[in-house]
Amino acid sequence: MVYQKTSTHFDFASTARLNMLLFIFWVSLLAPLTVSAVVVEGLFEVEMPVLDESKAIRGAALDDGLIEVLIRVSGDGNILEKITVPASSSYVKRFEYSVQAAPVAGGARSQRLWVSYNATKVLDFLRQQAIPVWGDRRSQVVVWLAVRDGSQRYILKDKDISLIKSKADMAFSRRGIPAIWPQNDARDQETVYFADIWAGFTDPLKIASQRYASGPVIVGTMAWDGRMWKGNWSVLMDGEASKWNLSGPDYVTLIARAADLVADVMGKKFAILEAFDVSQKNTLAVEIDQVKSVKDFRRIEKYLSSLSAVQSVQLSQVESERVFFDLTLRSKVEDLLNLIQSGSVITRLAEEVKDVPVTIEAAENTPTNVDVSASSLSKSTPYRFILR
Repeated sequence: MVYQKTSTHFDFASTARLNMLLFIFWVSLLAPLTVSAVVVEGLFEVEMPVLDESKAIRGAALDDGLIEVLIRVSGDGNILEKITVPASSSYVKRFEYSVQAAPVAGGARSQRLWVSYNATKVLDFLRQQAIPVWGDRRSQVVVWLAVRDGSQRYILKDKDISLIKSKADMAFSRRGIPAIWPQNDARDQETVYFADIWAGFTDPLKIASQRYASGPVIVGTMAWDGRMWKGNWSVLMDGEASKWNLSGPDYVTLIARAADLVADVMGKKFAILEAFDVSQKNTLAVEIDQVKSVKDFRRIEKYLSSLSAVQSVQLSQVESERVFFDLTLRSKVEDLLNLIQSGSVITRLAEEVKDVPVTIEAAENTPTNVDVSASSLSKSTPYRFILR
């Protein structure tokens, strides 16, 4: 049920305000938008090599695939220590076999199994187990990877065709991380040098990354010393850095390990513990200031909808350079505020008074003949933010 504020203090029903509201609704559909969070496709799909199409081999592969999906969707590489994995057969939606040509003439062809798991069942299972969920809208991550291989040294860029870059893309995709490689063109080279990455100077990397996305930044180094690969990896997020020193004879395994460590840190930040019972979900009134155009409105509406803690966004009021929304949350208010703080779209005003939101259950019990503006969905001043 949608409630509209009708207080005469806001003059919401005035002709000018109504025209403005209709203008925003219709014209904003055509407004372009660029956001740092993107929808990650294929979170519930896995493709893996198999020896044959026998039932035993397929059963083992389906089990492994479900584990990979659970790790990817929860953002927790240690999830197997917290749950008992259910039988995969009841979670499989569809599977297909394919045969790939031999890499060299006369070689053996390889067989692969593609599996799609039931997203609803997987999410319900995680919620029932009280495991946080990392939604499909995820922050894009800029990757700065410096490689030193003998006498060669270089920074991997977007257009490079490289085995190291290819394996890194596969590792990030396996964990559902939407990675962006820098162009490393003249503009980037004015800010970032190979030595900056190698020495771990983060300030130039943060500045250069703003060109591509506002989310986390991955910084990595890889060097071959003739015996093994060694590297330093870190993820920069919210002004803090998590760092690891990795080494091993196989760069594929090293990169996969780095991707797992990064994904686990991001999962702890962005995964939320969703309310399984709808009556436990909250509504929250928010006010956004400095919304000066249709483009601004479209940007903030899309941004709020993209947050994993938000189930739905309802416009409730429009004023000069200010808009008000009622948000239905999937989890705690603190989860929403945490996600907003980690982003760069809106900033919470320091003078904000903390309010206790009203549950949907309480709102639905409000008599229909009562002025909702008097009872108020948020009982007091909305959470106030300013558009950056």
